[in-house]
Amino acid sequence: MNKKVLALSILVLGIISFLFFYGERSEEKEQTQPQTLQSVKTEKKEKKTIEEKQRSVEQRAAFEFDMQKNPATGLIPREEKDVELQVAIREKNTSLTTNSSSRAFTTPYESRGPSNLGGRTRALAIDLSDATGNTMLAGGISSGVFRTTDGGTSWTKVSEDDDIHNVTAIAQDPRVGFQNIWYYGTGEVFGNSAGIGNAFYLGQGIWRSVDSGVTWTQLPGTGSTFEIFDSNFDIINSLAVHPTTGELFIAAFGGIFRYDGTNFNLEVNASSAQETDVKITSTGRVFASVAGTNGSQNGVYTSPTGTGSYTRIAQNGSPAGWASTGRVVLGIAPSDTDVVYALYNNGQTSSVVPIQIEADLWRYDLGTNTWTDFSGKLPDEAGGDLGGNDPFSIQSGYDLEVSVKPDNEDFVVIGGTNVYRIADIVTDATFDRIGGYISNLSFASYGSGDAAANDGDTHHPDIHDLVFSPFDANTLLSGTDGGVHTTDVTSGTVRWTTLNNNYQTYQYYHVGMDPLDGTDFVIGGAQDNGTSLGGAAGLTGVGSSTEHLDFFGGDGVAAAIGRTGNGPLNLADIQLYLGAQGGDIFTFRNSGAFFANVRPTGTTSSIFVTYFYLDTETNTLYYADGTNLYRTLDGPTVTSAVSAASWTDIGTLSTAQNIRSMAATRGAYSTANSFTLIGGENGGVFRHLNPRNTDLNTADNITPGGASTAVNSVVSGVAIHPTDPDIGMVVYSNYGINNIYVTSNLTETNPSWTLAERNLSSHSIRSAAITEVDGVITYFVGTARGLYSSTDPTTVDWRLESPDQVGLAIVSSLVYRPGDNILLIGTHGNGMYQADLNSCPTTTTYTIAGGWDNGAPTASVRAIIAESYDTSDGGLGSITACELTISAGAILTVEDGTFVSVQNDITVNGTLDISNTGSVIQVFDAAETFNNGNISVEKITPTIDDRNYVAMSSPMTAETRDGVYGNSRAV
Repeated sequence: MNKKVLALSILVLGIISFLFFYGERSEEKEQTQPQTLQSVKTEKKEKKTIEEKQRSVEQRAAFEFDMQKNPATGLIPREEKDVELQVAIREKNTSLTTNSSSRAFTTPYESRGPSNLGGRTRALAIDLSDATGNTMLAGGISSGVFRTTDGGTSWTKVSEDDDIHNVTAIAQDPRVGFQNIWYYGTGEVFGNSAGIGNAFYLGQGIWRSVDSGVTWTQLPGTGSTFEIFDSNFDIINSLAVHPTTGELFIAAFGGIFRYDGTNFNLEVNASSAQETDVKITSTGRVFASVAGTNGSQNGVYTSPTGTGSYTRIAQNGSPAGWASTGRVVLGIAPSDTDVVYALYNNGQTSSVVPIQIEADLWRYDLGTNTWTDFSGKLPDEAGGDLGGNDPFSIQSGYDLEVSVKPDNEDFVVIGGTNVYRIADIVTDATFDRIGGYISNLSFASYGSGDAAANDGDTHHPDIHDLVFSPFDANTLLSGTDGGVHTTDVTSGTVRWTTLNNNYQTYQYYHVGMDPLDGTDFVIGGAQDNGTSLGGAAGLTGVGSSTEHLDFFGGDGVAAAIGRTGNGPLNLADIQLYLGAQGGDIFTFRNSGAFFANVRPTGTTSSIFVTYFYLDTETNTLYYADGTNLYRTLDGPTVTSAVSAASWTDIGTLSTAQNIRSMAATRGAYSTANSFTLIGGENGGVFRHLNPRNTDLNTADNITPGGASTAVNSVVSGVAIHPTDPDIGMVVYSNYGINNIYVTSNLTETNPSWTLAERNLSSHSIRSAAITEVDGVITYFVGTARGLYSSTDPTTVDWRLESPDQVGLAIVSSLVYRPGDNILLIGTHGNGMYQADLNSCPTTTTYTIAGGWDNGAPTASVRAIIAESYDTSDGGLGSITACELTISAGAILTVEDGTFVSVQNDITVNGTLDISNTGSVIQVFDAAETFNNGNISVEKITPTIDDRNYVAMSSPMTAETRDGVYGNSRAV
């Protein structure tokens, strides 16, 4: 178990709880012997069969597709997606290049992690040019390419935020003198929550780096029309570089291609096969595979050089017993390049008892041209079966990997939902489990409580890549749905170490935060990574604001934090609300004495991303059962019962449709004025007055005129101004329709809506928020390509926020806390971010008028922040303020104690870069003191150096300051 996570769970959160299996839904448990929060998490993986897991893959893809498709055509329009990307890139470039001193205040954004948890990773590679093995590259499915030079202690994202990020393969040129050349491929066949014709299903081909993976450009000829399948290179399964010629081999949709630097040559024709693989030995022999579903072309092929002369060495029926029904992956033995392993989907399922092993494993010996069937050694552990876990499960090939220890052709590791090893495949009876789930009887994570491995970090199931270090044959790395981990594969008990250190790749659907001002406790529901909890570090000094606890399994969905008290973090006052795919909703309260599935009894909705909404002002909780809405007036005590004391079915909207988004007015509840704003799945927008006391059919239909009301027109977000209920916004996620509407008379019988797309007319809008700080109202929208804001979207274009952090990620969720003006941003692939929207980021008062001859400065402003800088190297940082005029001669105090003297009047509206300000700023050493107009300067040299700041030769007192100042040069 991750020691930081353990500290976070026990020392920071201090939550007590009990063991609870997700399969025990609808039973509330009061526990007499509570345990740690971690024990809750470890046993709460869903008990899904392989068919259920495959359905989850399909359902999450369909959920995302439905959010985007044009309701009129049922298709995602390629032209609009193209325009969306181009507009986003333009706005990003504008945002990064606009002179900050002429812009409005630049909002500070900070990562909220998870910095210690990783997301779905299908590709890993260790840099051959770094003999320490510390330089590695990894690819997140909807996050991009990351690079580390310190063995995973930290990662840097190296792919651009506007690139397509469904990274599926990474390869390095192995030739000495050419190891600076790298490639990555994009486009995942299936399994992505952002699947089927959207931002991360189809790729944008192959990208190349010539500076060891630091910067990348698209390989000419591999691009395609964005989001539409019109090229073999929209789906890349694997890449390999020839060790002699340097040619790139590509296992793509429809075949194996060889890129010679100019042309793409089809070497193995696989017609319409989606699943292919390619591996190359150190001698240059190429092995390739084609899925068993591909009729007469299925099987394994080899060529001595990779340029023609391919021989099919296996196919269904030959050798006898070979029967692939899907994906085939290959693993070459580095110590004996005549040996190659093939692991394939055999079509078995867990739908009948006894549950079957879902793959076959064969080994080929080139020297003897023979295959050996080792399928009988695949794992089926004693003591019982658990579908999707044991026996060996591969989720229809979604998880499938085979790799061979570099110094031993008989030592093999395989990946499905779990990782297994066999030290000698010839003599050993079977593989043994070394990662994934904890055992064949539980869906808890490996290393999360077993006596043997609990001093390692937890390891995540769903294995996509297993990579041995070329410098240490005992070191194995894994790429999983939980990021990157490493271990010594030869240990008697395998213990994993997480390398998810700022490898920020989580895919959130919804996020939430503690409603109490000044706190940093956050929660989020993530695709295939359940629900995570973060923050609360400042309360005990343990952890950091970016660390999260991996709290609950499955597919995370809606999530919220409620309170019954307003003191410091006291778990008796806090309730957690979280869910899982397909309809379940859980609550955690009373310091963990109560943790249960409280889904209303009898509800049947199977919408993949379960939706519920917590009104934190009243602790009223609403649960969407498709078209029906359930309400409890007391979230902190709700159970699964549908009764007067718990849930009430308040019915459907007047034009029944699935409920997809909600917002509530803030402040003291009023039966005459309080209302909720509700968005539906058929484009409807409704205002429900007095929602704590009336049924849903009383809600007013206030759908904007001109908005699409066709089936599957998804109202993905609604927002109400925090203090003025007349100001509202609704947004739609589909392409081909109007997407953003605002109103200033939301409480009127028939509000007048204004279409406010402006420069975002081609964007899919996913979330919405309205804020007000210092009298300035700002509208925020999260889109499929970044976060945008406008102070008046009826007249002012939307501006891209946080271009270098949030970037162009899908912004799936926005939550605003008006008490301290914090905006929480949930992205699908780039984790969480937080913005402090206060017009100035601190309330410290600085006096800045006056000057040398005026004694102590007399005027003051609300705040000035200047980044710390080292005067020894002239790094001057910046000043951040709001509509601030600084008079000539004023003295400004910098965070590190340094002073700057203003030579001319300055107006700062936003952030002023003082690293190159010409004759504006004079900088003094940090050893100065300033007190009531008296200045003392120490350790000052008498030169004006090449960085253009003034230095003085001797201490200066108040009596001599005029003369010294008069003789100094302005910079």
